[in-house]
Amino acid sequence: MANALIIGTGGVGSVVGQKLHGYAAFDRIFLGDVDTTYAQRLHERTKKSRFEVVPINAMDSAGLASFLQEKKIAVTLNAATWQVNHSVLDACAQAGSHYLDMAADIYSPPGVKRPAKNSYEAEIEKFDVRFREKNLLGLLCMGCDPGAVNVFARWAMDRLDTAESIRVLDADNADVKGYRFAVLFSPETLFEELGAVPYFIKDARVVSGKPLETEMEWHRFPPPLGLMKTYAVAHEEGVSLGLYKPFVDKGVRYSVFKYTLSDKVVQLAKSLALLELDSWKKVKVDGVEVSPVRVACANLPKPATLGATADGYSCVGTEVLGMKDGKRVEYFIYTMDSHHETYERYGYSLTVVQTGIPPALAARLIVEGAIPERGVMMPEALAPDALMDNFSKEGLKIFVEKREVFEK
Repeated sequence: MANALIIGTGGVGSVVGQKLHGYAAFDRIFLGDVDTTYAQRLHERTKKSRFEVVPINAMDSAGLASFLQEKKIAVTLNAATWQVNHSVLDACAQAGSHYLDMAADIYSPPGVKRPAKNSYEAEIEKFDVRFREKNLLGLLCMGCDPGAVNVFARWAMDRLDTAESIRVLDADNADVKGYRFAVLFSPETLFEELGAVPYFIKDARVVSGKPLETEMEWHRFPPPLGLMKTYAVAHEEGVSLGLYKPFVDKGVRYSVFKYTLSDKVVQLAKSLALLELDSWKKVKVDGVEVSPVRVACANLPKPATLGATADGYSCVGTEVLGMKDGKRVEYFIYTMDSHHETYERYGYSLTVVQTGIPPALAARLIVEGAIPERGVMMPEALAPDALMDNFSKEGLKIFVEKREVFEK
């Protein structure tokens, strides 16, 4: 059996921990965080717990590498914010641990300056060779979206002769009771994404648009969601899927990520962007340096505490248009579930469960040898079948719709 480390034990990290604990493939499962409160709660309520709670500073790459070596960690799951990605990747490369995370810094094309460069392509460029040399896998952005949706895209692409477009669509009609405003995943991440320039692929080129104005369209989702307004939003997979060479070679010229957003969220996000309160770049207030987005979200409820108060449904999926045997074919592969029913099953909100299941499953498949790829890569670079065969069994319900032109 293998040992695993989870860094960051909020809602998503706790779901990952629950799932790993249920796998026979893992022996000791270390729950690491600067604040170990949630990790300790998970440990205490788990029967016959194999968890070990440890304080960890993910920015201390050398100290983390020593820990990974000492505890013989086979796979490290980074459920913290993207700011620690490079540090944890470096530690894993030093120590010989496989690596997974759930998100990267927002993509910016060559020539566009950003204060940090932890976007997915920068991580591949910096760490791919080191991981290959040590026969390790560094799997980036392996949550739900990005993550499972990238696998959906690969699965559909493998079944087409040619393809033209890939749309990742995230719809939600959740109603969180008892709060004037609440977000079911990291609110800092949400507002950073909504205020950022949305990059996507159009006519086989990276193009940009205006936040919450570009590529707006109505889309009909499976019931009970129905017709909802979607907006192009800055997300890793909106770019990565359209730049992945095997997809480009098959003809893909358009890829995008789109959220459904209420008018209330759109107006709030635009207000925060106008006041520059959606940024991580620190400013000095009364002699103290703070990140504006942290201040804006400081009084919002923690996503890990919201599961019991949320009703409604979430649908996250990938639409791929292409050709097969001379016929026009459209795939829509998606996961969909109820917020209330998911909380009843897991004790966490649907949003964090959807994000936590894919990396936990991938970690199991890696240590069992079912994912043989090595190097640092996005999920679309993986052969999809092992993951697709197991998503529904693990609690991430998968639905596949296929439409094609009928000819007599």
